[in-house]
Amino acid sequence: MPDGGGATSFKIGIRSEDLIPRDLIPVVMEALGDRYTIEREIARGGAGRVFLAHDAKGRDVALKILHPELMVSVQADRFLREIELLARLDHPLIAKLLDFGERDWLVYFAMSYVEGTTLQAILDKVRRTSIADALRLGDDLLDALAYAHSQGIVHRDVKPANIILADAGAMLVDFGIARAVEVAGRERITLSGFTVGTSAYMSPEQAAALPTIDHRSDLYSLGCVLFECLAGRPPFVHRHEAIVLELQQTEASPDVRRFRPDVPEALATVLLKAMEKRPEQRWESAAAMRAAMTESTRAVSQG
Repeated sequence: MPDGGGATSFKIGIRSEDLIPRDLIPVVMEALGDRYTIEREIARGGAGRVFLAHDAKGRDVALKILHPELMVSVQADRFLREIELLARLDHPLIAKLLDFGERDWLVYFAMSYVEGTTLQAILDKVRRTSIADALRLGDDLLDALAYAHSQGIVHRDVKPANIILADAGAMLVDFGIARAVEVAGRERITLSGFTVGTSAYMSPEQAAALPTIDHRSDLYSLGCVLFECLAGRPPFVHRHEAIVLELQQTEASPDVRRFRPDVPEALATVLLKAMEKRPEQRWESAAAMRAAMTESTRAVSQG
């Protein structure tokens, strides 16, 4: 079994930089120096830090170190057993798990490094995309999701920060990491205040912390992402995260045309169905949603 996987999203009441030492690089190099050469830090969040590194084969990897504070709540051995399942994912639009393990109290995993810009960074600059770009984005992501779902793996944290616009297309990263963390420490994570997922894109069943989450949760989250690409804002916005979670569970999802009237009706309908509150009322699969998106593309090209 390899020693190594992606970071997921956590909301916590204190800043991640207060919990992880600023000089973490020397600690990582001490623990993993025989396996990786660290080049620089490329991302950080409540779950940990991400470094651009080079492995023994000379490959560029995204080396992700789980937050030491998080490991108080997560059983490392169970997390690593869960994450091992992700190694079987092999799709051109999914960052591949290369290595994972625990060394000197550091739990780490390495994914193939994807050169590109996150969708979050793009939306921070331009606020919204063209309709054609949103359609292309949806097609790529639904292709990746359809494959992962066929392997029995649900992402659970589809959001702009986990989508990288690369030469190959729109790529999903951190696949299944949210489930691995949740399964490895479900009770203790709940008590500690960590929340797996990102409120603006959480399905109602995730927001309610229901124990059974299936592939249709990803379709809801992707519907929220595409809504934001078109509308310039997520479906539900509030300064208090608890209220966003409540809205995800109780408020009917808005029609994107309220914020962008030029969106074709066919595309708006696809998104509304994806964001239905009850899973059984959503698209039955990523493939079905992708087929409907393809019809929307025809409507745009003919319009």
